[in-house]
Amino acid sequence: MSEATHRYTVEVEPEAHLAHVTLRLATAGLAAPVALTMPAWCPGSYLVRDYARHVRDLTVCDGDGAPRVPTKVDKSTWHVDPAGAAELVVRYAVYGHELTVRTNHIDASHAFLHGPATFVYAEAARGQPVEVRVRPPGDRGWRLATGLDGGAFGAAPGEDGAWLLRAPDVDALLDAPVHLGQVEEQTFEVAGVPFELAIWGERAAGGAFTVDQLVKDLGAIALDHARRAGGGEPDQPFARYTYLLMLSHEAYGGLAHRASSANLHTPQCLGTRKSYEGLLELLSHELFHAWNGKRIAPAALASFDYGREAYTRCLWVMEGLTSHYDRWALRTSGVISTRSFAEKVLDDWSRLLAIPGRRRQSLEDSSFDAWIKLYRPDESNLNTTVSYYLKGGLCALALDLEIRRRTEGARSLDDVLRLLWQRHGRTGRPHPEDLEPLFDEATGLGLADFFRRCVRGTDDPELVDELAAHGVALTAGHDPAQTTDGAVAVWLGVTTSGVRVTGVLDGSPAATAGVSPGDELCAIDRFRITSDGDARAALAARRPGDRLELALFRRHRLVLLSAEVGAAPPTRYELATVAEPTPAQAARFQAWMGEPLAAGQSLATVTTTSRWL
Repeated sequence: MSEATHRYTVEVEPEAHLAHVTLRLATAGLAAPVALTMPAWCPGSYLVRDYARHVRDLTVCDGDGAPRVPTKVDKSTWHVDPAGAAELVVRYAVYGHELTVRTNHIDASHAFLHGPATFVYAEAARGQPVEVRVRPPGDRGWRLATGLDGGAFGAAPGEDGAWLLRAPDVDALLDAPVHLGQVEEQTFEVAGVPFELAIWGERAAGGAFTVDQLVKDLGAIALDHARRAGGGEPDQPFARYTYLLMLSHEAYGGLAHRASSANLHTPQCLGTRKSYEGLLELLSHELFHAWNGKRIAPAALASFDYGREAYTRCLWVMEGLTSHYDRWALRTSGVISTRSFAEKVLDDWSRLLAIPGRRRQSLEDSSFDAWIKLYRPDESNLNTTVSYYLKGGLCALALDLEIRRRTEGARSLDDVLRLLWQRHGRTGRPHPEDLEPLFDEATGLGLADFFRRCVRGTDDPELVDELAAHGVALTAGHDPAQTTDGAVAVWLGVTTSGVRVTGVLDGSPAATAGVSPGDELCAIDRFRITSDGDARAALAARRPGDRLELALFRRHRLVLLSAEVGAAPPTRYELATVAEPTPAQAARFQAWMGEPLAAGQSLATVTTTSRWL
């Protein structure tokens, strides 16, 4: 690597939640004025976050210490005249006290440094080499974890007490978070490639699973991803991979990088099967992005401006396919059972059908509008939008089953992934926005109907029919608790938090009656309501068409509304193998799940009674 143009030193001040950054910028070849800038967003999280708002006390001098005046020209850019200076020295601090995977968090226990929220850089030298010296606070025993070169587990600081990290360019620097702190370090190897797992945060005592089991399962999942991309032989796009896992109360999230991922989960992540498998699915998702998303990507996300939105209609491919494969790899690697896989699919299906917005927004439009919709939700989103994660994952599953059925097992969605990887991911060539021809080529099928209905249109995926062709019945009905003693399942059509209305579903009785988000329900037919449980009890004996009086507070004023109770949509979903499978169904199930079809067996049930009132 040639001499670095950007040379950073980072020191943290834990109790003040600050990272102090010094940038020494070589000015050779840079036109005047030099534009110093900070990203407004980060790849993988499509919202302008304006990271420069956390910068304080920015000063500039030349290599001899003579002050230079930085002139701020917009919210995240400073201009500096480099005349006569071989080097500019930029000093500033960034505040970080928000524990997410896309923001800095610095306190007495650790420092998580997210590249776009930390580093000011010269746009004109964005493609040139970078060095970073990271100096930990003294006498705390903090360890380093990062995917950057020089940051492997066990790397010792230099004589100056700092770790020396390198990146080939600014983009690579910004795409590799740095973690300092007291962590539990685990290492393993997958097909000759070293993997690292750094766990920060105290785990809850006890639990059904162990870190040793986690390491074993992560190895199996990583091998499965690599073999799928390589068509049998492992094909891994990195020389070393680092998982950063931070544990905190009610925390959840992940962000993928080219050779690492930042992940948040709860201290109870190893406590139960459900929480453990949720952790595995999260880590699997972010790892799979190393192939699909970080390398398989459209032009808009292969080369972009950090200062403005990068629009694409293909996030359903980046995130939808990944949402399918993150859990499918858990199954095909043998980490979870068929029943666990079925439970996850069924839960997603029930959530999708509860979203009226799926009838208004296509996957392509959901992708394009992520900047103003998905990451900026309000109470109307459930009526106007659909998640390209949720619907995209279910569409990927349905398409996989369709391909398997139509080719009688000769092809699957894996063939699409491999063609994307071979033609675009491995070569670094962005893929086109219109991927229908590539899907057709990979499968040998005409998939125009799928793209018309489910990608460009607003139809639900044909999951029920495709599962049936594989010997699995997906049925919908009502929670038996709603229909005991001759009762009929009814609803108003609102989502609530306690007695506060958080959403009103389009076309529901509540919408017709004039209920609004933010209303506080206080009585039904003049009987006091103190919880959503009270409201359910008040509705339980009603029948469709019954009228009732709703008393609610709206902006601290009592409002009385008359509502007609409606018949509730399904509240119980089940996946079960068919009782009398045909030979074709049995063969397809065997080829799909890798195990014989056990006829007439319930695989999963989900009740959604508590999701709305």
